[in-house]
Amino acid sequence: MSARMGGTTVRFLQEENQRLLERNEELSEDNLYLRGTIKSLKGLMSAVAKLDVEEDLNRLLNRIVYEAVRIVDAVDGSLLLIDEEKRELVFVAVRSDMRDQLLGHRISVDTGIAGWVVRHQEPVIANDVRQDERFSSSVDTKLKFTTQSLLAVPLVSRKKTLGVIELVNKFSHEPFNERDVETLSLLAPLAATAIDLAGLES
Repeated sequence: MSARMGGTTVRFLQEENQRLLERNEELSEDNLYLRGTIKSLKGLMSAVAKLDVEEDLNRLLNRIVYEAVRIVDAVDGSLLLIDEEKRELVFVAVRSDMRDQLLGHRISVDTGIAGWVVRHQEPVIANDVRQDERFSSSVDTKLKFTTQSLLAVPLVSRKKTLGVIELVNKFSHEPFNERDVETLSLLAPLAATAIDLAGLES
């Protein structure tokens, strides 16, 4: 009996040790992720504080999209602003091989996931866009691109929606998750503040 109990205890301790090792690895990865995010946020906050609106806004918006893509490990990313007069969203910052084709491209505020995010001021995770009735394939068709998953967060300043940041597909092919939403939701206000400053200066 004691030998059997001893074997059970050893197995339990081995399993518990393995569980703790795995948990420690998860925490180490989270720590590295948080350090990278904090470093990016500090740099971006400094850039916003020193912003020369006339010269630096486009550069800052492109940097924000770059940091979002890098931290979340997305394949592509873009920032769209609202043209209120025409009720359209305009691609103003793009991190993609198709940057030249996308910059300046317009889509209706009334269509697509980006439009939904702007109208409702809520983030969206769509890990299978073909199953999401809000998704519009117009950009994919135009660029001969395939969006598999998408994460979008609104740009809001003083309760007014100015646009949206979108990330498309992950290099790892893993789904977007709530941590990705939280990360993008930290970066979005920096973009919104910079855009708002530009509006105040114009």
